Amino acid sequence: MRGTKVEKCYSLKELTEQGTTAPVEPGTGIRFYIRAAQQLFKQAKIYQLEGDLQTAYIYYMRLCNLVVYELSKHPEFGQPEYKTSILSLKKNAMVAMTQNEALKPVLEKKYQEYQQYIKHRAEMQQAQIQAQVQSEQAMDMHRQHSDTHLRHEADRAAKERHDLEWANMQPAHGWSLAKALEGVPGLNAPQTVQHRHGHHHDYNAVGGVGEIQYPEYHRQHHPRSDMSAPTITRSQPLAPTSTGPPPALPRKPVVQSNAPKLPPKIQIEEDVHEISQGLRTLIVPVRLLDRFLNIVRPNTNRKLETCGILAGVLSRNKLTVTTLIIPKQTATSDTCSTTNEDELFEYQIERDLMTLGWIHTHPTQTCFMSSVDLHTHCSYQLMLPEAIAIVCAPSHEKDYGVFRLTDPPGLQVITNCRQKPLFHQHPGEDDIYTDACDQGHVQLIDLDLDIVDLRGKALDDELG
Repeated sequence: MRGTKVEKCYSLKELTEQGTTAPVEPGTGIRFYIRAAQQLFKQAKIYQLEGDLQTAYIYYMRLCNLVVYELSKHPEFGQPEYKTSILSLKKNAMVAMTQNEALKPVLEKKYQEYQQYIKHRAEMQQAQIQAQVQSEQAMDMHRQHSDTHLRHEADRAAKERHDLEWANMQPAHGWSLAKALEGVPGLNAPQTVQHRHGHHHDYNAVGGVGEIQYPEYHRQHHPRSDMSAPTITRSQPLAPTSTGPPPALPRKPVVQSNAPKLPPKIQIEEDVHEISQGLRTLIVPVRLLDRFLNIVRPNTNRKLETCGILAGVLSRNKLTVTTLIIPKQTATSDTCSTTNEDELFEYQIERDLMTLGWIHTHPTQTCFMSSVDLHTHCSYQLMLPEAIAIVCAPSHEKDYGVFRLTDPPGLQVITNCRQKPLFHQHPGEDDIYTDACDQGHVQLIDLDLDIVDLRGKALDDELG
């Protein structure tokens, strides 16, 4: 029997608590918070369109908290170049508030229905347990009755065997004392008193009985030759009976339970989106790595780093990289920095693409996350917890890695780091970042991929 699919529902209080946002960090540029707010608004709309109203409510709430309460605390908030973007975010926040007010009664009703369902399910489970107990008790009683019947049958069969064996031990004819004493000198055969049918014997009329004369045996020094012991006929051995083997024990009766059948089990397959817990699945086209390395090979041959942006979409609570964007940038053998970021943002906004992470090369180094990489990725992960950093080191055996900051402690360590040198050490270096594939939220799948090179040329999926 297939289980019933249900959606786990939260109270408005729980949803509101999930909608809080972390305070802004002065060391992280305000443009990243602007991008984060834009992505929150985009995700909220997608969840609402797909019918996941609880998650939509949470993302609208996070947008409102970020724009209304946190963003104004950033030191770059009043700078003129961000005025237009911030004004746009405020409009989005107003839309978010309106949407959440409309969602509240719907979510409250769903929550009440869910609570009724939970209560009904508990009652059904209790009824199922009681029915199972009653069934087991009925089966036990039936087994006890069957065992008692078997014992009685066994006792009866044993008695029959015993009686049969006793009967077989008796002689075929009765043994007679008179016959045994015939021929013994001095002993008269006992007289038989015959009772005739219809005659009454008056025993009082019988005369006195004289003294009983016993035969006298004289001690002889020598036995007389004419004396001989009476011959006693030996009893014949018991003849074997022809009754055959003793009767077999009766078969154990088949136990047929009359206990009531249990009601079908309630198998609940809860379609639960554990809000704000765990990471959503991030799907990355497996051909991305080779395609990227092929495109940036000229820079790699000159020992220059190259970076790209992993852009994609959200659908059914899964994130998918659909587009690799290579922005304008400057590079050295150890660093690369994007330029003209407004062009990059506009391209993504026009095509409704989210920023899901980034990729870059280490042409002369091994595959790891440097301190510069950690600080760069911190901004991406603040925007999107599932964001990843792919490092490609084509000149070494381990040529690529898919990483993210641990949370905690990595994200907090890097967010609070105020060290000035470009390259520096962090406390607990081994626990700051981890392999995102090992965490299970990244899947490499054979999918189509669009590649856009904003440095001067666009590439379709057939290149490479």
